[in-house]
Amino acid sequence: MYGRVRYLVPVVWLVWAFSSFAGEAPQVVVHLEIRDELTGTDLDVSIRRKAAQGINGIDFLEEVVDVDYRRYPGTGVFVTSLCGVEAPKGTFWALSINGERATKGISDLTINETTRIRWNLVEQEEP
Repeated sequence: MYGRVRYLVPVVWLVWAFSSFAGEAPQVVVHLEIRDELTGTDLDVSIRRKAAQGINGIDFLEEVVDVDYRRYPGTGVFVTSLCGVEAPKGTFWALSINGERATKGISDLTINETTRIRWNLVEQEEP
């Protein structure tokens, strides 16, 4: 009887160990930077965090910081406030992804690999 128990314990442990890893989604590293050099708030946030591979950009942002936005059907979201700092009239929160000015919005971003997201409060250019 003790022989069976001796072999059964390692088998049960192996099944438990592998099953706990099987349910985890692959993780990616996201670097988030938020800067406000316009309004005097001195907001300067830098966060490095793991996230589930395939997470939507706005979902990640909502998990990590205080964010307000307006949703436009068919277009996505327009971020109006980050970390409690609202973009004043004539400014907006500009998004860069991996060092490049974003060509799509944060709600259109799917994070599948290590990603650097940067938000800067900038003045709107005159038309």
